[in-house]
Amino acid sequence: MISPGAGFNLGGGARCLRGTHKILGPTSASALRKYLRLQLLCTIWSCLLVTGGAELTGLGPAPTEESLDQPSSPSDYYSQLVTLPSNVYGEVKKSGPLLAERYDENLFNHSVFRDWLLRKVVYREDVPGPAPMSYRCGVFINHNYKIIFIRNRKAASTTVLDIFKAACKSQNTMCMRPFSPEEMKKRGLKHDDMWRSYYVVSSTRNPWARAASGYDYTRDRWPVDAGMCGSVPFRQFCADPYLMGKMSNMFRCGAQGSFRGNDSWAYDFYHVEPAYHCMRDASGTGLSVDYLIRYEHLHEDLANLVDILNRRRDPSLPEIHGGRIRWRKQGVYVQEARSRTQGGMWREDAAALVSADRHAVRYRECGMDCVRDIAAFFAEDIRLMNMSVPALA
Repeated sequence: MISPGAGFNLGGGARCLRGTHKILGPTSASALRKYLRLQLLCTIWSCLLVTGGAELTGLGPAPTEESLDQPSSPSDYYSQLVTLPSNVYGEVKKSGPLLAERYDENLFNHSVFRDWLLRKVVYREDVPGPAPMSYRCGVFINHNYKIIFIRNRKAASTTVLDIFKAACKSQNTMCMRPFSPEEMKKRGLKHDDMWRSYYVVSSTRNPWARAASGYDYTRDRWPVDAGMCGSVPFRQFCADPYLMGKMSNMFRCGAQGSFRGNDSWAYDFYHVEPAYHCMRDASGTGLSVDYLIRYEHLHEDLANLVDILNRRRDPSLPEIHGGRIRWRKQGVYVQEARSRTQGGMWREDAAALVSADRHAVRYRECGMDCVRDIAAFFAEDIRLMNMSVPALA
């Protein structure tokens, strides 16, 4: 089986890169691009696509599988696979704060992931342990209601934030704003003290659907759709979800998205990487959140959350109203399905239903190898959500 961490299969071409680190100097975003471009002189397209010779990322073994032979009813199996929700949801026990180094821009070390990538991909070193974070956790805060929201990509985070954004237009006290070190200093707050006293919320999504959604999202936004930036087989992506980020940097396929300057290189890595980094406490064993929203049950879980927040709020503050949920960043396939929906409003569970259609097709065509590889890549997320690879009928 091809491991989820397999990357460039340089073979003898790796010899071309020896000593280049002495020329390029310290690791940086620009150095990363220089290293990757040097590979064009030493390797061909087949070296980029994962074809075998597996190596482990260190994310740990995949969750236990009762049986993973080819399913007797693949249509039902794959449709159910991509819509399974997290078994950990609603109010949960917050064991401790999230490390400030994971979300404070002044403390987050961007070079750790770049160094890992260079050693793993360019030098072909056997790097132990899991892949580090490519980008800091997206933390949004409302200091009036004492709410923290951790934004996990491709897990309805924009939709959740939009509820507060809509309320913010009429009530400034309801605005959720990105974490600001300056605001913390102004309020005399310390990271861990704030985390312990505020109500921390995040969202989860089925890892197989999230992976396929990340694949579609990164691929759809590339402005270049030819040559090296042409179609990337889903099978290759499953074997190495970081492939999109590697290609985006190496061949300049990406459009940089919403990240600017020195952060733009991380965009296509960030949208597919595991989310557990941003939901575990400093010990790595407990949760750093009070409440988890399931993507697959967004309407239900958000309604319960609003009730909790209203019970916790200062009586002098306005009541929070959930209002109508409007799915955001739906992707071209969801938008197309929405345009064909007859009558009534677009149902709040529509995105999950489209996942069962669009994403299930990808896994059905790719087969159980893709299911296993994604389970291995998101092994820690699956453990956090108390999920497992579903047994076959």
